[in-house]
Amino acid sequence: MSQAPDFKQTQQQFTAHLRDPQGVPEPADVESRRMAIYQRLIYNNIESFLSSACPVLKQILGEKPWHNLAADFIRQHRCSSPLFNDIAREFVSYLEAHPQQYSSMPFIAELAHYEWVELALSIASPDFQKREVNKQEDILQLTLQRSPLSWSFAYDYPVHLIAPDNLPDQPAETPFFLLLYRNAEDQVKFIELNPVSARLLDLLDAGQTGQQAAEAIAEALQHPNPDIVTQGARQLIADWLERGIVI
Repeated sequence: MSQAPDFKQTQQQFTAHLRDPQGVPEPADVESRRMAIYQRLIYNNIESFLSSACPVLKQILGEKPWHNLAADFIRQHRCSSPLFNDIAREFVSYLEAHPQQYSSMPFIAELAHYEWVELALSIASPDFQKREVNKQEDILQLTLQRSPLSWSFAYDYPVHLIAPDNLPDQPAETPFFLLLYRNAEDQVKFIELNPVSARLLDLLDAGQTGQQAAEAIAEALQHPNPDIVTQGARQLIADWLERGIVI
């Protein structure tokens, strides 16, 4: 008398086949037509989320390489989150872990990360209030921090400029510092920072006032005229306050 297959074993084979329909046999007790429907649903849903999150990457790769990459992501990667909104971040993790999949385009993981940040910022919903500054206040004496809707990253490639007709062939000698933020109209914008402005933002976020941060930067640069650094810091902080980048 044959023993009925263990449910857990059947379930594992079922999901393994959905991930890799070419490499894993389908369960013997499930109709092939039904398995094909499930497989298409899984692939189409995940690929649709990836396409929405990474339109530039998809355009650069072209249809066949893109679908091959999406299929390999489904086959190999084990997501740590069950949420559909986290699929794009999981895709970035997959790309970072499998650089051999796109060795001819080593900027792909950073580009996918940049596109994911745009998506993540657009749907983030933190609870905070924009800083209202009294005109009599000296903004250099305020203790500020970056808004929860203001994220900065350093990239080896100019991800904000990448397009099908503008593909970098090697990393830059110095990183690209990009500040992405969501404004009052819920639009995601970016600002390219230089090393000095990126350092200023980090020092503010660490609890220093604008004055303290400007003095620290001037000392680190051994600037002959620290007042110029202070004036530049004042202008940047005023702009960041207006945009809601710092609060």
